Amino acid sequence: MNLLMLAGAIFLVTLIGSYVLMTTFGRPKDRPKQEQLRQQYRGEEVVAEYQPRTDTAPLLTQLLQLTRGNDFLQWQLLQAGLLFKPSEMLFISLGAGLALYVTAVLFELSTGAQGFLTLIGLSIPWIYVVVRKQTRYRLLITQLPEALQLVASSLRSGFSILRAIEVVADEMPTPISQEFRWVLDEVNVGLSMEKAFGNMTKRTQSPDVKLMVTAIQIQSGVGGDLAEVLETTSGMIRQRFQLTAEIAALTAEGRLSALILGGLPIGLAGMIHILNPEYMRPLIAEPMGHMMLIGGGALMLFGLLLIRNMLNVDV
Repeated sequence: MNLLMLAGAIFLVTLIGSYVLMTTFGRPKDRPKQEQLRQQYRGEEVVAEYQPRTDTAPLLTQLLQLTRGNDFLQWQLLQAGLLFKPSEMLFISLGAGLALYVTAVLFELSTGAQGFLTLIGLSIPWIYVVVRKQTRYRLLITQLPEALQLVASSLRSGFSILRAIEVVADEMPTPISQEFRWVLDEVNVGLSMEKAFGNMTKRTQSPDVKLMVTAIQIQSGVGGDLAEVLETTSGMIRQRFQLTAEIAALTAEGRLSALILGGLPIGLAGMIHILNPEYMRPLIAEPMGHMMLIGGGALMLFGLLLIRNMLNVDV
């Protein structure tokens, strides 16, 4: 056991140390890519040539590029606003899993506990990505009407659509400014505006953003007052937010009931187990008890999904 602990600790220190060194010294010394593209767009001279950041896990990147999951993971990271490569996230996930495994070994936990903690360590980075993605999405759609209003005001002032996008990228907070900055950067490196906005729609997965992009594409094809179209689109999105808030208020009682009905059996079982462990022992130790737990859990899950579908109103 001591030899296993020593080997795991050495491997963990080597892994984390290598990643820190490669990340620290592998970053470019010159200006960031967005700042360079911004200066080129404004006609300013760029002194230093941009050098891409060194890949911290090139072998893992090559292996992932042979699979279909590489693009999916990359889009998930972009939707979360993280400029990591999938290989780097996998590297971090493996490091977190190994760290918790070595911790479990050091505390001499059981084999089941070691496996459980390792799974938790592997999952923590991806749970963070999912939570950050959802938080970023909610904040982005909240900022979108104000961004559309700013674009419309800039167009009425005589700015071009690219200059109006730059105004949003400079004046608005993240994440909406980051999304518009990415659109501007992609156009500056040669991508068509239609493709750049298509990538924005794919990143955000938002029907409101798709509505905005559709309005811009239709106006660029047939002409018309884009500022008025964007103001109308902004008003429609604000009305949809208001309707969504009203629906959330009307369905609050049902959602609270689902929360209580879902948590009551678990809380009651835990309380009975604390007060009288022998009363709950047959349910945990006997095969019939296991079947009853599985059946009860399946029925409870079915009921919660049914309540969710009843309260889920598509606006």
